Amino acid sequence: MLTAMPSGTLSRARRLLPSRPAGALRGRLWAQAATGFAAAMVALASGCGDRTRHPFFDRVGEAPVIFAHRGGGGLGPEATLPVLLAAHTDLHAVVEFDVHRSRDGRLVVIHDETVDRTTNGTGRVVDLDLASLQALDAGHCALPGQGDGTAAPALCREPTAAARFVFRGRGYRIPTLAEVLAALPAEAFLSIEAKGAGFEAELASALRTSGRLHRLVIGAEDDDVAARLKDRLPEAAHFHPRAAATCLALASKAAFGYSCPAYEVFASPLEGAGLRLDTAGMLSTAHRRGIAVVYWTVNDEATLERLFRLGADGVYTDYPDRARRVRDRLRGSGDAGPGRP
Repeated sequence: MLTAMPSGTLSRARRLLPSRPAGALRGRLWAQAATGFAAAMVALASGCGDRTRHPFFDRVGEAPVIFAHRGGGGLGPEATLPVLLAAHTDLHAVVEFDVHRSRDGRLVVIHDETVDRTTNGTGRVVDLDLASLQALDAGHCALPGQGDGTAAPALCREPTAAARFVFRGRGYRIPTLAEVLAALPAEAFLSIEAKGAGFEAELASALRTSGRLHRLVIGAEDDDVAARLKDRLPEAAHFHPRAAATCLALASKAAFGYSCPAYEVFASPLEGAGLRLDTAGMLSTAHRRGIAVVYWTVNDEATLERLFRLGADGVYTDYPDRARRVRDRLRGSGDAGPGRP
């Protein structure tokens, strides 16, 4: 059934969607996403029925699911082995981290493209070899309990503030992916973002060898990288990359249904590109398509409670202990939100 486009929707779509990207894989994804913005749009959402979300969320066994962002970087030096391990063993959260490739081709776990914010060094990860990366102090700027757990660069570099940084010189370093997978028990649930391109095959091989695909959420912001990971790891749950996420967000606001690239997890901020995304409409659109909605990065208890009551499938947080406290409180009161439709 053809429907008229609501006033302003096309102009909003043009404003929100990125320019047509290059590359065969991204072109294929873009062709799917662009279907929603053609002059003649087919209403696909009606009559399709609800779809079932990826079994990852049922395997975790607790809802809403708590993802420890950077391993729970608000509680200790982010994305370091002790913090990543504690997220699983002590906090029983899904362990989230990011993977980059070093100059000498090693896969390393660190959030940023540079080492400046979290260590006593400077430079891009891709320009440093593993020995140089692991010689840095990854606890240098940690300030647990304040903000997201890592000090602002100006404060971290301020000589007079040195006494505030109690994790300095205590052996925290940037781990390799291999070290993280070896340290975390096989039963741990993981959420991984690939940052950078060109190492998808190596990353997929390491994860497949580890036997964790049924306990894994994975993806990338780049649509090409995300598509290659999905092709190589079809068993895992995959989160939406940029263009696919934009397509789904717009679908939640439109009066018609249309096709978007298929991914299993809408990992989203509370708002983006001028749209509120923490809404019942967003959740309903995603859930009808079998897509779980996980919001990031949520650290205050009032917002955590609101999202849990709204029916979010999970949250990424630097403070998984706070999220667990809120979830337990809502369960105790018998008011844990509407849940999945």
